[in-house]
Amino acid sequence: MAKRKHLFLISGIVIAVIVLILVITPLFVNANMFRPQIEQQLSGMLKRKVAIGRLSVSVLSGSLVADRITIGDDPAYSNQPFLTAKSLSVGVNLMPLIFSKKLEVRSLTFDNPHVQLLRDNQGNWNFDSLGGSAMPGDPAPKADPPPPQSAISSPIQSFTVGQLAINNATIAFGRAGQPTRLAYENANLTASNISATQAFPLSFDARTPGGGHLNLHAHVGPLAAVGANRLPFEGQLQANNVPAQDVQSLLAVLGYALPTGSSLQGGTIQANLNLHGPFQRLVTSGPVKLSNVRLAGYSFLTQMAKALGTAGAATGNDTLIQVASSDLRYAPQGLQAQNLDIVIPALGTLTGTGTVGANNQLNFRMVAQLAGSSPLAQLVKLPIFGPKSGGLPFLIQGTTAHPRIVPSISGVAGIVQKFVPQGKQAQQPGGVIGGFLNKLLASKKKKKQP
Repeated sequence: MAKRKHLFLISGIVIAVIVLILVITPLFVNANMFRPQIEQQLSGMLKRKVAIGRLSVSVLSGSLVADRITIGDDPAYSNQPFLTAKSLSVGVNLMPLIFSKKLEVRSLTFDNPHVQLLRDNQGNWNFDSLGGSAMPGDPAPKADPPPPQSAISSPIQSFTVGQLAINNATIAFGRAGQPTRLAYENANLTASNISATQAFPLSFDARTPGGGHLNLHAHVGPLAAVGANRLPFEGQLQANNVPAQDVQSLLAVLGYALPTGSSLQGGTIQANLNLHGPFQRLVTSGPVKLSNVRLAGYSFLTQMAKALGTAGAATGNDTLIQVASSDLRYAPQGLQAQNLDIVIPALGTLTGTGTVGANNQLNFRMVAQLAGSSPLAQLVKLPIFGPKSGGLPFLIQGTTAHPRIVPSISGVAGIVQKFVPQGKQAQQPGGVIGGFLNKLLASKKKKKQP
């Protein structure tokens, strides 16, 4: 019995001491004394001006809590903050903080931040200069230099981050000098064991404006002494049920245009992409699939009929894409599409490969397996193409804003020119190809009449 009472007494004393610490610690630790040093340390690390609000001690969670934080943007992009957050929690080791006023940071947690990602006309992003990027031969960084060292003796002996968390963030994308075009909501990011000497894991997930889902798992770093644009990066991104309208907005931010007057409507996009860094030269590759997407304001069938100069050109202003899939590779030099396979109910199946340059120049080599009863569909049934022709070959050139469909010279034109005397080629209405195909189609219709 005496031993049990003794145990209860010891337990009561321990509990009392813990409660006493919880009560009196905020009285003996003036958390705000660390604010200038934390601001200075973060500003020096990020090469951006960092401002945090009033600091308080949360003993239960073992952290310093700031009621707000802002990180400035590169002035070449915007005078608005790069990041604002309602609160910042700095996880610390309490014993050194209480007894020796030594600040040892374990974690950083941003709650409900708003992040602004901006891209300029040269393809550079406003996060490129985070952390500095000075390398031999590089231009001077755009961001302001880090603030001077404070004359106040700093109690910070070390500043390492074991874990970084960004919770319930809004990430806005846009072009420098223009309103942001889209914002991803409910974004969450975690990174652990952040190190200057070895890569560390990072996870990210978010909802697109239209309700699609993005999920990223990657390894980043090591941080070393490089800026954000030079950070090594290896990861995999999955995009599920992303509405086509969201992709159109992202393409606009990346500098890619749709045909003039057109827009993506309805349908979704799936992707499973590998990302390989550094950020400055990030390469994204993998399969992408579109389902039931309408390209409103642009009729591919009409444009192809006009390009071939055939009679009875299709009418309509839209292109319904039932399904489109390709292995894509996106890099600073542009976009490459391999194994391109597109099903357009009003036209047929299109296959091929091609590129979209960083300047929006198109260079696609395609083959159309035409279906239906349109004049175009009858082309591949003509004897001149033969049973093994593989379809109607054509090129897509021009720019993304003004695409131009051209019959393949080595394909259709080569076949047609064999059947048209040299002296009559210039006399064909609609050109050599159009005039000849119109004549064949007309004769075929006459044979069918009773």
